[in-house]
Amino acid sequence: MGTRRVMAVIAILARKLDEAVRAVLKHLGYVERWLLISIVAAVVSSLAIGLFYVLLRLVLAGAAYIHGVAGPEIVMKISDYSIVALLARHKPLIPVILGVGALAASLIVYKFEPEAAGGGTDAAVYAYHHRAGIMRPRVAIVKAVASAILLGTGGSAGPEGPSIQIGGAAGSSIAKYLGMGVVERKIMLVAGMAAALSFIFQSPVGSAIFAVEVLYMRDMELNALIPALFASIISYSLSLHILGPGYKLPSLAIDSLSRMYSLDVLASYILLGLFTAPFAYMYVYVFTRTRRVFEKLHREHRIPQWIGPVIGALLVGVIGAFVPHVLGTGEELLSLMLEGFQQGEMPGLVRLFGDSLLLTALLLAILKIVVTSLTVGSGGSGGLLAPGLFAGAMIGEVFGLIVHDYTGIPPGVYAYLGMASLFGAASKVSVGLSFFVAEIGGTPALVVPALISSLTASLALGNVSIVESQLPHKVPPAIFTVESLLEILRGQKTCIKVREFPIRHITAANWNEKLRDVVKRMIRQKLRIMPVVDDYGRIVGVLDPGYIGLDLRYALRSEELVAEVSLTQPPIVYIDDCIVRALEEMVIYGADYVGCCRPRLQVCRRDTTRRHYRCALSINTRGSA
Repeated sequence: MGTRRVMAVIAILARKLDEAVRAVLKHLGYVERWLLISIVAAVVSSLAIGLFYVLLRLVLAGAAYIHGVAGPEIVMKISDYSIVALLARHKPLIPVILGVGALAASLIVYKFEPEAAGGGTDAAVYAYHHRAGIMRPRVAIVKAVASAILLGTGGSAGPEGPSIQIGGAAGSSIAKYLGMGVVERKIMLVAGMAAALSFIFQSPVGSAIFAVEVLYMRDMELNALIPALFASIISYSLSLHILGPGYKLPSLAIDSLSRMYSLDVLASYILLGLFTAPFAYMYVYVFTRTRRVFEKLHREHRIPQWIGPVIGALLVGVIGAFVPHVLGTGEELLSLMLEGFQQGEMPGLVRLFGDSLLLTALLLAILKIVVTSLTVGSGGSGGLLAPGLFAGAMIGEVFGLIVHDYTGIPPGVYAYLGMASLFGAASKVSVGLSFFVAEIGGTPALVVPALISSLTASLALGNVSIVESQLPHKVPPAIFTVESLLEILRGQKTCIKVREFPIRHITAANWNEKLRDVVKRMIRQKLRIMPVVDDYGRIVGVLDPGYIGLDLRYALRSEELVAEVSLTQPPIVYIDDCIVRALEEMVIYGADYVGCCRPRLQVCRRDTTRRHYRCALSINTRGSA
């Protein structure tokens, strides 16, 4: 009894808190409201991603112990499997560890949540365009665990993919809790994505622009920019406290900023974009082809899906046994190499061809593209951004070594620009990655050169993108009628349950109540419609003053019963129906709301049990669907 009482008190407190939050949000202006909500999204996203990083470090520490690089300090000092593999005493174990890690991660994904497979960024973009901004926290949790295991055991992918999915799920869940509609829920998803990326790379402006730009090939979701910027800045400040300043990549030192803007050097940025475009296309082509090959193995040869990531990991392990540089996230190794690029030499730990920076960088770029495609394209859980930055930096360094004698610009500068150019073109996020590179390079002057090279490479690639769920442009709101949305959902052949959408629970009016009392309650609760039930709780209609042309001045003085007023018959669906069914009913009835019912077992007079559908007193409006 004591436990029940405690649970009841907790439920009451939670309801009171929810009511208080909703009341506060209603009275805030645009900036204050989104700032408050973005703070919550940033805090939740940052804490969740912090836990993901802790799990990643623990898995990496276990792999380091097996490789003979043991030591308590490994958890705090090394965050990249490639460093562990380069220091390993037992390099033949690399394919074994990768295979076992991929097997464990794959079993977790395909047993609990197959949606967590592949890259997280594309899943977030898909949820924005095709799932009304809904991302389930369960998917993000499975994604985090599987990605930590895969990356910690050497899989070539980035932590930003699962982090973006975690941040997007946090934003979507907060929006659902606050009862936001589709438009605001999608904005919250974008804000969560920006917070996640900013927490990892400590790039507040670039991360916010990335989140609003990655949704489209040739457009941006500017309505979400301010909330994304709020969440990104807050997450950045949290990252400084949790991960420390300058956590990832070294700042770039430039002797003469004016030289960077001379005409011949500006021309070199255009050439850099043209130089990186074929490698960006290679990244997209190899990844998509690898993914289709593994899909074909599953579809035509009946190979279980969970085996695909294991096959990919074994192939990556064989390559990694000879070239360990391309394993893991590559972030810590990239930091070491960028420091070496600024000094004009390759760190001894990563040399492949003696002192030849050009050959080493070119080989690492190509192999990183190949092993990342095998890891993620086979169904492994990880991101594509970090490997794209690694490959871009290598290609930029190659270009810098070629043109250094003509431009006088250090090759290390082109390495940073190459990051924005290669992956900016591959993902169609040129503007976001230009600011991103300038921030992690600690040099605002890099924004313009990065924009020139990145936009040039993006234009050279056309509409080729590694983020397959992107739309070419924003769709004008006028196009989204119920009928057109219905056709889109039918074409997708995807069933999204009605229960997954925000449902506004409304206390119904009894048909024996006086009309004036019901209308007063509607005005007080700011309701446009009111369901009406009989004495048995069955919906008999909906009081819709606007539809029936009811004079409110008359209604507020009326003594007649609700049952005596003309009621509209609402479309009714069950909460387990697909949303397509709800939209079809709206079109048929010409309504912009639908009543939601839930199944209930009921005992009949003859002691026989049959299924009886009893309507819940809730309305799902078109604005929420």
